[in-house]
Formats: sequence, structure tokens, C-alpha cells
Amino acid sequence: MRLSWPDVTPRDRLRRAAPALLGLALLCLFFAATLDPAVQLYYRDTGRLYYPVKLFIAQQLRAGHLPLWDPLTECGVSLLGQVTPALLHPATLLYLAFPFDLAFKLNHMLGPLLGGIGAYRLSRRIGASTWASMAGAIAYAGCGYVISVTGSNLPYAIGVGSVPIAVDAVLGFVEAPSVGRYAWAGAAVALIAYAGEPQSVLIAGLLSAAWVLAIAKSVRGAARNIGLAACCGALALAFSAPAVAPAVVELRRSDRLQAPDEKLRAAFLNHPARLLGLLIPRAFDDAPEALEHNTGVSSTYSEFFTTNNSAFADSIVFGAPGLLLAAVACGMRRGRVLVAGAILFALASTGVALGIDRLLFGALPAANAFRFAEKLTGPACLLLALAASLGAEIAFAGTGRAAFRTGVAAILLAVVSGSIAAVIAMRAPQLVGSVAALGKTHRPLFAEALLHDLRLGLQDIALLSAALGAAALFRSVRNRPAVALAPLCCAASVFASSGGLLYTAPFELLQGPYDLARRLEEIAGPSPGRWRMFVNFQDPMRLSGVPPRVAVTASMAQALFPQFNSIANIEGMAKYFSASDLDYLSAIVNVPDVFFDLFGVRFAVEMPHSISSRFAVTHGFKRMGFGYWVREFPVASRAFVVGSAHRVRDRDAALDALTRPGFSVRRSAVLIGDGAPAEVLGVPSAALLERVDSDSLRVQANGPGLLVIGEHYDAGWRTTISGTPAPVFKADLAALGIVLPPGESTVELRFVPVGLRGGIAVAAGAVLALAAITLIQRRRRGMSVASTLA
Repeated sequence: MRLSWPDVTPRDRLRRAAPALLGLALLCLFFAATLDPAVQLYYRDTGRLYYPVKLFIAQQLRAGHLPLWDPLTECGVSLLGQVTPALLHPATLLYLAFPFDLAFKLNHMLGPLLGGIGAYRLSRRIGASTWASMAGAIAYAGCGYVISVTGSNLPYAIGVGSVPIAVDAVLGFVEAPSVGRYAWAGAAVALIAYAGEPQSVLIAGLLSAAWVLAIAKSVRGAARNIGLAACCGALALAFSAPAVAPAVVELRRSDRLQAPDEKLRAAFLNHPARLLGLLIPRAFDDAPEALEHNTGVSSTYSEFFTTNNSAFADSIVFGAPGLLLAAVACGMRRGRVLVAGAILFALASTGVALGIDRLLFGALPAANAFRFAEKLTGPACLLLALAASLGAEIAFAGTGRAAFRTGVAAILLAVVSGSIAAVIAMRAPQLVGSVAALGKTHRPLFAEALLHDLRLGLQDIALLSAALGAAALFRSVRNRPAVALAPLCCAASVFASSGGLLYTAPFELLQGPYDLARRLEEIAGPSPGRWRMFVNFQDPMRLSGVPPRVAVTASMAQALFPQFNSIANIEGMAKYFSASDLDYLSAIVNVPDVFFDLFGVRFAVEMPHSISSRFAVTHGFKRMGFGYWVREFPVASRAFVVGSAHRVRDRDAALDALTRPGFSVRRSAVLIGDGAPAEVLGVPSAALLERVDSDSLRVQANGPGLLVIGEHYDAGWRTTISGTPAPVFKADLAALGIVLPPGESTVELRFVPVGLRGGIAVAAGAVLALAAITLIQRRRRGMSVASTLA
């Protein structure tokens, strides 16, 4: 008999809440060291991209301004157009509610938290109990892939965490359609897009489509389910339009919407042999610090399991307990389907090595935009986690015989893995030569490290399998359900295998001070609005005496690699963002000095070993700080009027004009675009530029002529001349060009991303339509009740 609320005792409520409380406690315990105020996450894109961008957003929000334009990066970029800053995601509110460094960590914690919640809900949906579902949730939220991307790439973390929630929401609507469920399904999928991870939207769509087909009982039911799921996708697109529309505009002028070439497809994928890393921790991780006295980024992973690239996810381990429980689930049809799907995704994560990823995504819209097959490790682990929750139900709440079989299998795995570890320990000297022959450099150092990590990983498997085996055998002897033991075994695996994957360092590593920034400001004063710098993207000088990962980030920070210049409040020109303008990049490569003049670059920085001393002397470079080569340029106003301008047909024609002998951007300009005037004549003169805020500029100038402003061109720039709207043209491939009338003019510029207003209108229309349908349904129900009573 189901208890009514007044009959539920506090003890009953606590018992029901126990799984959720355990999960929350484990999450807090796992992140406890990371939340130390003295340290900050820093590894890979976390430090060099998302920390600076989120810091800029937080500073602007606290000043009462929602920043749509970032003037510190690439001479200005659209934050919505770059997708990954996730400006409109609800997590952005964290930066208003908490101090920045804490908010930044909490933002990262959302990935595992959301992933655990979503995996739990999906496990419950397939019939697992609360404790068994918690086992699957812990296995997924704490698996090596999820934790690795949590520490290295914020959008990936939020994306992989949001996918199971989105799939659950779509399934809820398909199984029992209603307006409320429809709205939630659309919102759940849209939030992945708002998180800046469109490829996870594709993964959520693929999983949802496969799932609704699997639960269909007929061809007609399959068509119905697919139709309802597609409706969820359409609503998600409408809800996410304020983020998607500006991004599509920006992506169209980058290479992101083009099909990736073979070189790009070969980047960030799992070597087929690395799939053993789902079971074996350590040995298949990208861990340069595992090599004794190593100060570089070389690792056993880069030696044996990749050609030219490191791994984006340092670990893909799922763990022996989770895999054993998933194997137990193969005794039932649902379990076999889930494990088969996981195997398919795991094999697809090898990318060009097997080519299965193209089969998975070939039929999906925008499939060409999917890059980095390694991301498919995420859905593979999710399906394994769901299977593990079913296996936990069978092993710990099923028959004693099932528990006994599970225990025996786990003990057997423990014995086998322990035995292999012992053999490796005894025969390591004899094995080094054979293992070294499999690597790229054939150095014994890497072979010794691989064997060492393999032995430790096998020992971990032995201990974790033995723990699961003991718990299952205890359950078989006790002959009473003990499902709470399953999440504890999965938690032990998470802490043992993923506990060291959140890399932190003293917060000064990211916040500075930076020696080079101090020296440049001593020479030129504050940067904003006055001068920019350009750093050539070469391998920086490695700082010694610190761990390899820290050394890489510290070296980039001290060299002011983008986006570290942003943290130092120095405006930069160098490219490093999600979707860069191809015209802008072409000009930097082909006419750097012209662009330095156009955009007000005062300092160009080369790395200590990237140029020779003779080249440096002949080209005006001087040593500075930690040995960087720095060249100083004269800087004129970023706003000026040229005496002549003419239209050219395309990028190549513009580059041809910009490279002609004697060409000066201060006297002449070239315009691109069908709407640009064929020719503009005027009188060269100076102009006065003022930045009102991050999204607004004001210029005082005298016409006639073309006003050129050294700010990155974007179609979202809107301008008025003395209050009258005027068009903005692309000048000199990437600057702003405005045709001035005769006389003195006040030019006001405001940036509003193209597509934002339309996207807001579409999203608002979808919300209003759903609200109207809800009101109509309520009115009809009210009329029906009234007629019944009458």
C-alpha cells in the first residue's frame, strides 16, 4: 500500500533521499580539493581560453553590462558568434552570485552534476531502483572522460553532462505527450546549444532517435515516435535561436561549417588500442608527469597511441566495477542493447582508424560540422552506465544465484589482472625491448613507464574487482537485497581512477602578474583603446622546476599567448578562439605589417627560439623578460579618414591591393562586398576614437571620405552619423569602413550580433505559442468540468 504524505515518517523520507544525499556528498568530496581558494583549474583550454573569457564576462556583468563584443581578443570578436563562451547559458548567473574564482569552479562542477542527474533519471526510466540508478549515475559522472573534460574544456563538460538530461526529457514527452513535457524537452536540448557545445546536441539527437525507435512496438509507432522527437528538436532550435542564429552568421565566415579534412578528422580520436583504457586506468592515460624528470608534454600516450596529437580527454577509464555490472546486464535484452550501443560508440570514437563515426553521423543534418571523434567516448560511457545500473539491480537485488555469479566473475577478474600485474613486475626488464619497438621513438624510457603504469592499473583492477566480488558474495550469502553496495563500489572506482584528473595550480598561475605585461606597460602605458600586441603562435620557452602541465600553461601565460593577454588587460591581435574570420587570418599571414598599422599593434612578440639573433637584429627585435624577442612599432590613431577607396571582388583581390608597393592604409582603402560603393574620394584626416563600452564606439571625424576604424569587422556593427543611420562596410579585409558626408560628423557605433533580435523573436514566439496552447487546454478542461457538473 502506498503511504500518503501524512503517514510518511522522517525516517522514511531520509531513506528515500539517501541515494541523492550520497551522490551529493560524493560530488562535494570529489571536488573538495579543487574548491580550495588557493588553487584554480588551469589545464588546456580551461586556463588559456575559458578562464580569461569568463573573467571578462564576469567583470562586465558586475559593471551592469551584458557584453556582446570582446575588444581584448582578435581586435574584437562577437561572444555569441564564437559559440563556446556560453554567454546566455543560465550558468553565467554564477558569476553574479559568487566571487569569480569560485564561480569558475562551480561552473565546471555542473558537468558531472548534470551528468549524474541525467544518468540517474535514465536509469530509473529503464527500470532500475534508486540505489541501482545511483550506481549508474556515479559511474557516468565520475568516469575518466567526463572528469577529464571537466578539467580541460568547459563546454565539453557541460555538454556531456547535459546530454542524458536532454535524452530523458525527449523520452518523457514521446512516452506521454503534453505541453509541459514538450516545453521541457525543447528547453533541455536547447540548453546544450546555449552551453556552447553544438556537437553534443547532435549526440543527444542521435541517442534520442535510437531510443524512441527501440521502444516503438510497430512501424506506425516508430514513425510516431520519430515525429515527436523531431518536434522536440524543432522546438529546441526555436528556443536556442538567440544563441544559434548569431553563431551561424559567424561560422559562415570561418572554416567551421566546412567538412573537416583528413588531418582534422585525425585529430583528437582514440587509438583502437586505447579502448582498453575503459577498463585499465593509468596505462592509457595521457600523463606526461608519469615519466620521471619529464619537463615536456611527451607521455606514453603520445609515444604509443597517437601520431601527432595529444588526447583531449586525458583518461577514458570507466572502471572495472561499472564494466562488470554492465556485463551482468547482458543477461537481459535491455542490457544487451545498451552494451551493444556502447561498443558501437566506443569503436566510433576511433575516428578515421575504423571509420564508424561517419556511419553514425552521415545521415544527420550538419554532420559535417562534427569534429573530434574522441567525443563519442561520452555516449559510450553513458550507455555503459545505464547497463551498469541494470546489472546492479540484477546482482544486488535479484536472486542469490545472480549475486554469486557476479561475485565469482569479479573475483576471477581480480585474480587474472593481479596475476598479469605480477608477471609484468617480474619480467619487466625482458619486456622493455619488445614494448619499446612498438613506439615512435623506440626509447626504453617510454616502455618502462608504460609497463609501470600498466602494472599499477592492473593492480587497481584487482583491488576494485575484489571489492565488488566480496560485496556480491556477501549479498548471495545474506540472501537479502543490498543494492546500496553497488554505488559504493562504483564510487571507489571513481575516486581511485579519476581522482587525479582535475588539475589545479596556485591561482597566481592564471591571474599573474606577468613579467612581460609589466614591461610592455612600463614602455607604452595601459593598453585598452591605445595599443595592441601580437604574439606569434610558436612553442614557448618552457619554464623549469615545475610539473609538465603547469610548465606549459605557465610558459604560455608569461608569453601572453592568447587569451592570457586578456587577463593582463592588454588588447591582442593573435588568433585563438572557436570560429575565426578567414579574411582576418589571411591578412595576418600575408600582410602582417599592414595589419599592425591598421589595428594599432605596438608590440610583436616572438618566442626565444623561434628566430635567430641575426634575424632579430636585422628586423628590429630586442630581448625582453625571459628572453622573448619584442619588436616595437609606432602607433597612430585607430580611426582615420582616407583620401580614396575602391571596391574589389574578393579576398584575393584585396590581398593583391594591400601588397602593392607603396600602398598605405592611412591613405587608401579597399572595400569588399556587393553593397560597398565602387569608389570613395575624400580628404585624408585624423579622427578621434572613444570606446564608450565594450560594445560601443564613438568617433569624431571630418568628411568627405572613408572613415576607417581599426576594430574587427562584423556584420553586427550598426552606425549612425550625426543621428542618421549609415551602412558599415568591410575595409582592408577586416576593419570597419564608413562613408562620411562633407563636414564634421559624430559617428556612433553599436554592436548587436546579426540574428540576435530575430532569434529572440523566434524564441519568444515559441514561448507564447506554448503558453497560448496551455491556456486553451485549461479553458477546454474547465468548460468540460462545468458541463459535467451541470
